Amino acid sequence: MSLRASQPAYPHHHAMRGDMAGAIRERLGRRAMPALPSADGFLLKCAAAILLAGLAGTGFALYAARPGPDTGAELEPARVGDVALAIPHNLTGADSADGRLVGMARLRLDWPSLGPVTPDSRARLLVTLSPPDKVNEPATQLSVYARFLTPTVWSNPGGLVVRAFRKGSPFESDELFVSAPDGRGFAARCPVEVAGRGPEELCRVTFRHRGMDVNIRFPRKIIVDWQLMLGGVRRSIDRLVR
Repeated sequence: MSLRASQPAYPHHHAMRGDMAGAIRERLGRRAMPALPSADGFLLKCAAAILLAGLAGTGFALYAARPGPDTGAELEPARVGDVALAIPHNLTGADSADGRLVGMARLRLDWPSLGPVTPDSRARLLVTLSPPDKVNEPATQLSVYARFLTPTVWSNPGGLVVRAFRKGSPFESDELFVSAPDGRGFAARCPVEVAGRGPEELCRVTFRHRGMDVNIRFPRKIIVDWQLMLGGVRRSIDRLVR
């Protein structure tokens, strides 16, 4: 037996294992990155759909809120004292440019919606905004009225107290409706109800709001809703201030 034939075959086995390890490493190196699990892909699709839906909804809301050309929502600038206003045309109290007041503004509001007046309006409020005047301060108004009031007092629906004016006084054809206890919250003069008076005979109340004197002329029949009326007119004015 020769020396070559008697040598063991270990080197040959080591070479085979080395070739197999190299082949495995090469195959692993060529393997593509694993795909995202199906659950993660589903979540990403949902997130994208929600984002697109939100953008579409925002765009639709902005489009829907855009005033149309014939809705009467064109804004007319006005200034009352130091206060700048933008008044929708369909709320203005002037029928034409010649009827506008310099330094003042007028509004015509439907009651109870406080929107534009229509032929079907149950009642309307005529609002005049003017620069502040001390004569219109509640304390001043009440002190003027007090000199001409009679002692007679009676209650009225809506939590108001009614006072009559003396004969021969400047206000003898009116009655004074005041809120308890002192009339500082509300003090309106209304024509005494007499047969034959037309609907143009309106109550009048003046108060201060947003640096302006606010005068409202309104039908006597809605005086029981005086709190709703004052609050609604205040909010309407707030939306006009710029």
